[in-house]
Amino acid sequence: MKKRIFLNMILLTAASLVVMSAALCFVFYRQFSSAAMEALRNRAEAFADNSSQTAVAALAITKSADMRVTIVAPDGTVVFDNAVQADDMPNHLDREEILDALETGFGHSRRFSDTLQKETVYYAVRLTDGYVLRAAKTGDSIFGVFIGTLPIVAGVVLVIVIAGYLLAGSLTKRIVAPINVVNLESELTAPYDELAPFVRTIAQQREHIARQLSDLENRSGTISAIMDNINEGIILTNEQGIILSANKSVLRVFEKDSTVDGKNILEFLRDVDFSEHVRGALDGNAGEMGMERAHRTYRVYFSHVSGGGAIILFLDITEKAKSEKLRREFSANVSHELKTPLTSIYGNAEMLQNGMVKENDKQAFYRQIKDEAGRLIALIEDILMISKLDEGSGQESFEAVELAAVAAETVESLSQKAAENQVAVQVSGAGISMKANRSLMYEMFYNLIDNAIKYNKPGGAVTVDIINMDNQIKINVADTGIGIPKEAQSRIFERFYRVDKSRSKKTGGTGLGLAIVKHIVMVHDGKIELQSRQDKGTTVTVLFYSNM
Repeated sequence: MKKRIFLNMILLTAASLVVMSAALCFVFYRQFSSAAMEALRNRAEAFADNSSQTAVAALAITKSADMRVTIVAPDGTVVFDNAVQADDMPNHLDREEILDALETGFGHSRRFSDTLQKETVYYAVRLTDGYVLRAAKTGDSIFGVFIGTLPIVAGVVLVIVIAGYLLAGSLTKRIVAPINVVNLESELTAPYDELAPFVRTIAQQREHIARQLSDLENRSGTISAIMDNINEGIILTNEQGIILSANKSVLRVFEKDSTVDGKNILEFLRDVDFSEHVRGALDGNAGEMGMERAHRTYRVYFSHVSGGGAIILFLDITEKAKSEKLRREFSANVSHELKTPLTSIYGNAEMLQNGMVKENDKQAFYRQIKDEAGRLIALIEDILMISKLDEGSGQESFEAVELAAVAAETVESLSQKAAENQVAVQVSGAGISMKANRSLMYEMFYNLIDNAIKYNKPGGAVTVDIINMDNQIKINVADTGIGIPKEAQSRIFERFYRVDKSRSKKTGGTGLGLAIVKHIVMVHDGKIELQSRQDKGTTVTVLFYSNM
């Protein structure tokens, strides 16, 4: 064991020296290359402002032993070279540095020179007459300095090798000595004393594995708790369709009292469409279907599991389905409500156009067209208001609003209708204010008081009481009218719902008034309640949390 540690340390030292030497070679090479390129650039740029004739004359006088200089004509012909006969040299127009110099004024490159049969660094500049002067330095001159440093590097490496050899022996003894004196009390025994730390590591790994198993059990428990408490039902099967896991939500969906693990999924629910989707998921095909169970609506998704098996997800979309149903009903009601006045307007207009109406009866037809158009406009305005309220419109313009003042303003607007119906309207609770949208508050009071007047009795009364109750504001709108049947009270705030459709048509109602009131109350984070007895009257109560 000592020999192995010793050899490994020697090998590590040798490898470190090799890597260090390679790194030094790379650094020296980069430095020498940069220095060579800088020297070439300085030498070449010294002639940049001269013509080729001047440069040739100067180079003929000045001999450069460490640098090769070449002058190339614009067509690539070599006209001068201080190292080789120019006539023997090929055309240089295809050289990278020559092309760059002709185009931009200077160029440089590094490649193997076919002429000198050595790696060469080139730097070229364009002279004033368009000729190119190129300076070059071969690999011999670049590495000359580096080769001169090799003895020093070799000496340093030798010293390090000797020191590493001596230190490796000492460190080997120091490493092995503590291992030999370890006395580990454990069920595990090592065949050699040197392996005692390894045995201890095994014991630690055993403890670590035990902790990991405990953590996995805890995580498994957490996952099971999450699976059992989510509303979505989940079933996981193997490739044969045997249920591996099913959470409590699935059991609630199918009204099962005990676990279904271990049973075949095809026995779990005997439904042809469901079985086909399960088989498709087991074969690798995803799918989905709708399902009705225990008065609830579910969307079931089937997915294949990599490695075999399937996962089935049950999403409760009951509320979404109800919303979709309400949307369809709303669309149908809107179509019907719009069609009725439009049909009347169209029919009357057609009769007038075809001259089928007596002159004395025309005013009645005009009046009916006007009334139906007004009803149509009112319906459209109510629909637009509900649409805006559904989007949360109105909250951005809250201000301090005195409720009694808004109620009194509404009563003033409805005074003529109240007089025609012989109904007295009274408002109480002056000085009570809250932050609200004033126009929406006006609309709320208008619809409540308008209904209380329309569905009242001659000689009846309407009272609007605004009460400050600590942190709440209570608004009661009560009438002594015909009341609302008990079976209709739960639907009275639905859109287009009418208790007495014939009277609603007669009074010009759109069926959206109380739906608008409910939305206005929701925008102001309040709640609305209704109490009514037939032939005794109706009281609508609105509660707002005071926010002043």
